[in-house]
Amino acid sequence: MAAPDTKARIMAAALEEFAEHGVSGARVDRIARNAKANKESIYRYYGLKEELLDQVLGEYLRTNGDNVSPEANALDEYVAGLFRHYQHDPRYLRLCLWEGMERVGLRENPALAERRAHFAEKLEAVRSSQADGTVDPGLDPRHLTIVLLGMVNYWFAVPQIVELLFGREPDAEILAEHERFLAECARRIVAPREPLTN
Repeated sequence: MAAPDTKARIMAAALEEFAEHGVSGARVDRIARNAKANKESIYRYYGLKEELLDQVLGEYLRTNGDNVSPEANALDEYVAGLFRHYQHDPRYLRLCLWEGMERVGLRENPALAERRAHFAEKLEAVRSSQADGTVDPGLDPRHLTIVLLGMVNYWFAVPQIVELLFGREPDAEILAEHERFLAECARRIVAPREPLTN
């Protein structure tokens, strides 16, 4: 197996390469050059580019998962925090967007199991919040999680639409305003329904 420092360099170089160019546009020779590694060894240790992408996604979640996971009873803070995170490091979202656009199929492997576990934790945080009464128990946790993620991700997936809507490239003031707005929207979406009174 590759030495730990070599593996770390390959993971870092592959993360940048896939985030910038997607799977089709990524070049293993460029990854090898930027990682100061042997191209053949990348194929030997990681297989095809799609398999390397799986490893990169898994590694990102192992390293940064706490920054992109909700805690029970704090879904509004999660949405705001995720928005802040992607302002500074949108690479994971870009990887997921490329994966979706290029229709890269999900393959059963340890990296996919890690990703499943990551999203299972998100669902569990929603269910815990529902059990505690801070989130409407009538909302399907899967649909709700997709809605909350979508509220954040759209901003970064289509920045040209954001610029058209605001009439200019968003500055720090707009970003801060939108972060607050996301948190408020999340609070309103998840709020338990008031009981009907006669």
